[in-house]
Amino acid sequence: MELDVLTIGEILVEMMAKRIDQDFLHPGEFLGPYPSGAPAIFIDQIVRLGLKGGIIGCIGEDDFGEMIYRRLVNDGVDGRLIKRTKEYITGIAFVTYFSNGERKFIFHLPYSAGSQIFPEDITEDLVKSIKCLHIMGCSLAISKNVKDTIIKAIDLAYSFGKIISFDPNIRVELGLSTEYLNTLQYILSKTSIVMSGEKEILTITDSQNMEDAINRLRDFGVKIIVIKKGKKGAEAYYEGKYYRVDPYPVEEVDPTGAGDCFDAGFIASILQGYDINMALKLANIIGALSVTKKGPMEGVVDREVLKTYM
Repeated sequence: MELDVLTIGEILVEMMAKRIDQDFLHPGEFLGPYPSGAPAIFIDQIVRLGLKGGIIGCIGEDDFGEMIYRRLVNDGVDGRLIKRTKEYITGIAFVTYFSNGERKFIFHLPYSAGSQIFPEDITEDLVKSIKCLHIMGCSLAISKNVKDTIIKAIDLAYSFGKIISFDPNIRVELGLSTEYLNTLQYILSKTSIVMSGEKEILTITDSQNMEDAINRLRDFGVKIIVIKKGKKGAEAYYEGKYYRVDPYPVEEVDPTGAGDCFDAGFIASILQGYDINMALKLANIIGALSVTKKGPMEGVVDREVLKTYM
């Protein structure tokens, strides 16, 4: 099995509140199920851009699992690394949006099929066959065995000189312990490319401002630093140079998954030979377009659509 990009983590369905400012404390209408999971959204966008991608994950033998499996495989994701289990149901996330731009999640993950990923799922031959390993920080908080699996993959990828890209993607709903933060910092010490929001970087590096945070990331050995700023565009730091792109104007429908699609756009661009400046531009467009449709995976962009915006 030869892959351009491998990722590890949750494959789940998402139920979305129908109304803005709809809380979880009262009965309300929800839309879905939608295919979701940060690593799943990422790898779906990767293959839509023409690369070979696979995800190590687990789904239940239920309709939710079958729906998202079909979606991923039909889009081009290699399905051979996706396990199924009768013992657990497919992971579920509930999300609601507020008028101030914030979101709130309730996850059913630690006791779902998404938690059934183990170190033995990672082999040296698999990691040797890839170009890039992409890790989402939220996946680390699912369970200890998932975290151990991810760390094993990172250590192998690092030893084989593979590109390791990392999006901390912190989900406070899944916990934010000292041990978790220490794990994030360990991963940074092995990371080639980090793509993150400002708040996450300040939290992980224990910095008071972005200048200090960038310097700390460099101390960790990160080569390419990308800061996602949402409606303010994006920035990148590489070999002493600074890059910036303005936000791409779109009408926002659903912001969930934008960061995952941005990550995929940047990694795909780098692997396809684009320089940092162009990779940042393309990732910015892809991330922006992803918010124009309802559903976290519904706004992924294929190569032909991207050409019209380039």
